[in-house]
Amino acid sequence: MGTWLERFVCPNKPVCSTGRRATLYFPGGGTYAGYWKCNQHQGWGVKKTAKRDAKYYFDKKQPDGQLVYEGHWVMNKRQGIGSMLRKRGADLQLIYAGRWYDDMKCGEGKQFYSDGCVYFGNWLRNRRHGLGIQWYGDGGIYVGEWETNFRHGLGVMFYANGNRYEGHFARGYKNGEGVFYHMYTGQIQKGMWENDNAKTSLMQDEALIRRQDTVSPYPIERNYLKYPNEIIRELFQRYKPLGDNPHRRFNDTVTLEFIHHRRQFACLEERVVSPTNVDLYPNSGFVCTCNCAQIARNDTKTSQI
Repeated sequence: MGTWLERFVCPNKPVCSTGRRATLYFPGGGTYAGYWKCNQHQGWGVKKTAKRDAKYYFDKKQPDGQLVYEGHWVMNKRQGIGSMLRKRGADLQLIYAGRWYDDMKCGEGKQFYSDGCVYFGNWLRNRRHGLGIQWYGDGGIYVGEWETNFRHGLGVMFYANGNRYEGHFARGYKNGEGVFYHMYTGQIQKGMWENDNAKTSLMQDEALIRRQDTVSPYPIERNYLKYPNEIIRELFQRYKPLGDNPHRRFNDTVTLEFIHHRRQFACLEERVVSPTNVDLYPNSGFVCTCNCAQIARNDTKTSQI
């Protein structure tokens, strides 16, 4: 009765739907069933995307199923605890279960990837950020710190072949001080790493951790140094200032991530300016405004003399 009177007295005033409503069918496909507040999703609700068949994906991509979200909403945005599932026919596959904020994964949650990887830990703006553990499809396990979807900080990497690395990571690679355990040969490698490569390291044999019965074909001689720790510390002095650098802001790391993913296309760019006498791009249509060609010619004349 109150709604009727409101529409009769103020016909141009929209009616706010508040409370629990039955299933709402969107014009473009998809449904929502749950609680509302002033015509917005508020509270617990279940939202499903539109069902697509093979005709819709013609010359585009294969159907990837129907997405289903079950959880809390705040002002039409996923916020709180919720789960994202993918429905293919009668099969339901869990994609993510955990906390949301401002329609993005934020907080503690668990993600299941299509390649078999599973991540459990902290999230920030749909990216793995903070402490977390990831199980890889090949059998490896990483436990440690993350930053904008990359292994960044202190962590431990367990490889499928039994080896283990404990130390620092940066941008997804072993960077900084760390210890690599070669479990098959029973050797321990301590040193500094840069982009998964050991730059300065010290190897030693440890028979207690050896996984094979025979001795390693490449044994490491016994260490007769009186103060090995002091020697290693001197070798690492030039890497120490790099560890004192301040951390980048989250937005800066996101920008670097964007640049990193698109750096692979740099090799496809046409280089119209080249310090050579040979015109590599005669039909490029660009005019070089610098004096690089003249400098190259002068250098060539000088070398010939």
